[in-house]
Amino acid sequence: MGLLEPITHKEEVESLLNEAQSMYDNAKNKFESQKKQTTKSLENLGKVKVNAWADGMDTFVTAFDTFKNVEMDRKIETNMNFIGSDEEPKQMLMNIQNASMTANEVAKAGFAALGTGALVGIASYGGAMMFGTASTGTAIAALSGAAKTNATLAWFGGGAKAAGGLGMTGGKLVLAGVVVAPIVAVAAVIAGAKGKEKLAEAKKIHSEAEEAVSQMNVVTTGMEGIAKMSDNYSNFIKKLNKKFAPFLQELDRIKKSHPVDEDGMINFNSLSVVEQKTLHVSWLMAQIYYHVLSTPILNSKGEVAIEASEALSASTKRLKQIKKDTYKMVNEDAQVGNIIWKPEANKMLIINFFAVGIMITLGCLSMDTSVLKGILLILCGVVAFPIFFKFRNLPASRLYTWRLVRLIGSIVIAITVATLL
Repeated sequence: MGLLEPITHKEEVESLLNEAQSMYDNAKNKFESQKKQTTKSLENLGKVKVNAWADGMDTFVTAFDTFKNVEMDRKIETNMNFIGSDEEPKQMLMNIQNASMTANEVAKAGFAALGTGALVGIASYGGAMMFGTASTGTAIAALSGAAKTNATLAWFGGGAKAAGGLGMTGGKLVLAGVVVAPIVAVAAVIAGAKGKEKLAEAKKIHSEAEEAVSQMNVVTTGMEGIAKMSDNYSNFIKKLNKKFAPFLQELDRIKKSHPVDEDGMINFNSLSVVEQKTLHVSWLMAQIYYHVLSTPILNSKGEVAIEASEALSASTKRLKQIKKDTYKMVNEDAQVGNIIWKPEANKMLIINFFAVGIMITLGCLSMDTSVLKGILLILCGVVAFPIFFKFRNLPASRLYTWRLVRLIGSIVIAITVATLL
């Protein structure tokens, strides 16, 4: 046994070190891959937020600011409360204006000039970062020209950290791999121990490798959560932007169709009821936009903030409530509901026509084997036909519903025909 012991130890040492190396490499590769993916997700969210502030929100606040005496806390329907938080409407509008102006400067400077770290900061910290002040104490939005651009870039480049906020610190800490810096030394230790025959040292290194792998897996899992939340926010903001855009167009139309007074303003009370309701719904949409853009997704530790999930859930719920309440609008009010439901009805129109084409094609192909089956499938196409000549003036929400009902009905009938014949 004594003669074989060194050989046994050599094999065991080699096995332990190889296993430690393999564990470490796998964990490190997963970490690096997730770091790239998470960085990409945060960069994308940063760009989405900047574009949302600089485009949609800027357009809204410019148009909305033209109207005076707007009753922003008025309810127009049972469930439509136009104060979305404890924040005063005037302060919210001011924040929107400041953030939009700052975002415009960022967009003009270009994302390349801003850099990855700053985009991560914008994504993680939210819109509040854009409400801040320059190092001089002057509000960034109050500056102009080159001074504003420089102050904006300085703010996103590290000003947030100096101000004591999260800024990009949390996300950068994780994404730059600072947390894993001490773990990297393990790889060198493993490599340095190869060729040696000390079993106790090999066991110690194996244990250290397991600990390093455990820590990397924790960070990798954390980054997966950050990437998922970032993607969820990006998708929701894009979805909301599509529903908000028609309201911006309608606000612009209303603004152009009314004369301004000596102050260049339009009195809210001079608008029709439909136009007033349009302003109110657009204001509610803007509130949802504001909250989802300004909520931080990371906390001071670089972890996904609880508030982020809550804000996204609340914003999704509020958007559904708007759709639900505008769906109920009839008569003149339906003009307001149509702003949201017309795009939905048009999408359903395209889907129905596509279904009609498929049903007729299947019916024609089935004629060779069963004339009855072919005729029934063609009739299914007629059922799915989405245009109602007799009810052309239905609200868009009802058109959407009837098209959906006819689509489902035709599919059910087609499946039944295909099964029985």
